[in-house]
Amino acid sequence: MDSQESDDDIGFYENVSTVLEGEPEQDMLLFLPTVQRCASHTLEQIVSEDFWQAVSQGPMCQLHYSTMAKVYAIWSKCHHLQVGMDAAEEIGKMALVVPAVIRWNVEYCAVQKIVSLTERELTELCARLEVPRMQPEEMAFLKEYVTVFHPLAFALELFQAEQKCYLGLVIPTVLSLKNKLNEQKDAANYFADVIQAIVMAIDVRFQELFASTEAKIATATTPQFRLWWMAASEREEMCSLLATEASQVDPCSVSEANTSRNLSTIESEDDFFSYGPVKPATQIQQRGVMEEVRKYTEGTGKSLECLQDFPRVKQLFLKYNTTLPSTAPVQRLFSQKGNLVTSQRNFLTDDYFERIQLLRYNSNVCSLTTE
Repeated sequence: MDSQESDDDIGFYENVSTVLEGEPEQDMLLFLPTVQRCASHTLEQIVSEDFWQAVSQGPMCQLHYSTMAKVYAIWSKCHHLQVGMDAAEEIGKMALVVPAVIRWNVEYCAVQKIVSLTERELTELCARLEVPRMQPEEMAFLKEYVTVFHPLAFALELFQAEQKCYLGLVIPTVLSLKNKLNEQKDAANYFADVIQAIVMAIDVRFQELFASTEAKIATATTPQFRLWWMAASEREEMCSLLATEASQVDPCSVSEANTSRNLSTIESEDDFFSYGPVKPATQIQQRGVMEEVRKYTEGTGKSLECLQDFPRVKQLFLKYNTTLPSTAPVQRLFSQKGNLVTSQRNFLTDDYFERIQLLRYNSNVCSLTTE
């Protein structure tokens, strides 16, 4: 019994190159997901190119540059001088650092910290650092900047996160971003033209994504969004598309998905409480494809757990959400800070590389001590 359990713990690895280059086995379809543009990189392009172009051509160009020059002067003093760091921590109870050039959302957070200071605190900080004081119009400009572009910073954080790194997250995020930017346009005193330029840039740069059938199915099979993001006139067509895709799902995979769900396992309070008989797996499996799709689209649950009741939709979710919408998590995995994929580490064997990666990402659990 013990040997059998130990055998179950052994991991088996497939050579992906051999599988993809070799002859496909009978009844076995191998394919890679469609390549999608990195969503966070696309938003960064909108900020670094379209945003700055709209600012440079707008009426508040001079105000923007004069204001940001003072902001960068504060950041520079806090970054290079210990007295600047101490002053920021003493007055504003926070650390002001120079934001990374390649990440606009970090710059946004730094501006947000400055705006959070009271007028007295900011005046005292500028005096201690010996930098020009902010004028009232410049502070009003920064406050509107923080308010208007908060949805843009929030969208970037979503795309660069690791917890919900699904392709189905992109379309609803971009649509919500457009709506929230348009809501700010009428009340904006400085950035109305910039908002219009950014919304137009979103339509252009994400045009391919909006037309992607794979991205639409990935979004529709994500319980958090289902079909709520679509126009009412398009939902019936999407239901038919989902039913067509679901009808091609391997019945064996649906059966395995149902049997893998252990209804008797109690791991939390939510698993303990019961209010009636649960539908057996066979009953769920025998349900028609269109009926399953209809019940799924009419549901209200937002957690991935609810996909257990819709095995065909679950298989579609796994299939179409395999594509990563952003390269940010991958870049963090292979960052140069870990010093693993730089030129001086190209002699590492695959086995040694794997061990270093495991140690690095489990260092908080298995800390290494040196004597």
